[in-house]
Amino acid sequence: MLKKIIKKTISNIFYKQSLNFVQSILGTSAISLLDIGAAHGAPERWRFFKKHIDYYGVEPDPRSSESVLVKDSKDGYHSQSLITKAIWDVAGEVTLNLCRKPMTSSIYKPNSEFVKLFPDPERFDILSTVNLVCDTVDNIAQKSGLVFDAIKLDIQGGELNAIKGASGVLNSTLAVEVEIEFTHLYTDQPLFDEIFSTLRKSNFEFMDFVSIYRWSVKENNGTGQLTFADALFMKTPEAVVVSADESTIRKYAAICAVYERGDLLIRLGDSLRSAGLNPDLCNRINQFGFYISKRNAKSQKKYSFASKFIQLTHPGARAHMLH
Repeated sequence: MLKKIIKKTISNIFYKQSLNFVQSILGTSAISLLDIGAAHGAPERWRFFKKHIDYYGVEPDPRSSESVLVKDSKDGYHSQSLITKAIWDVAGEVTLNLCRKPMTSSIYKPNSEFVKLFPDPERFDILSTVNLVCDTVDNIAQKSGLVFDAIKLDIQGGELNAIKGASGVLNSTLAVEVEIEFTHLYTDQPLFDEIFSTLRKSNFEFMDFVSIYRWSVKENNGTGQLTFADALFMKTPEAVVVSADESTIRKYAAICAVYERGDLLIRLGDSLRSAGLNPDLCNRINQFGFYISKRNAKSQKKYSFASKFIQLTHPGARAHMLH
């Protein structure tokens, strides 16, 4: 409990400037976030900005969906909705393999030959199956009249299928955070290269990994084979300024703040200035971009110092410490 209080206090201090920036940029409008695979609620980085988010959580697993909207109900989002259909590349019905650990359940079957090489393979054991109604993101958006500014996907190997069923929505989406695998955790699942090339065709650029995960043979200690990661794809600031209205540009700036992308904010401000658009907005975006970049640079210096100190006794350690 004490650890949670300390963490929340530090986070509130850390994100205060970001919250103020997002509030000033968005005003009374909100970012629409489609969270496909919402068993644990929105990613932590988004929760700090929840009052500025229209949250659409997608969770078809009946063991998890009941609690999705309860997790953050005390504080509340700008709005909050639950979608219990499975998301796929076609409308119809799919079979979900219910694994021992709910968050490992997938429409694809686990690759038992690979997962058994690592600790706790039993979490991938299929206990039963359930047939689910599925639909595409495009269909859901069209039927409801929704536009999704950001999409997060974590559906255990089915991410590319969901992306293929969102080709229309992606035209107006600004950011996609997607779990990608570098090896087959599930039989025949698409890997990073296919997701990368598909999103590039929809004019998204790969910006960075926001987290990476390694699997070690004997224990889960953060070392070992790079197995999967969460990758961030975004439209470029230059393309957004050329093609979008000011409301969308403001939402793009807010999303950059959520992901601590000072570099993209600076590029966005510079593009606004070159286009001769809203000097006040341009200055605010630039200033906050430099603030975030400076803060990130300070943290990077601390990490580099710690890394160099560790490498005095373990010269090859840096390769294992890269986040």
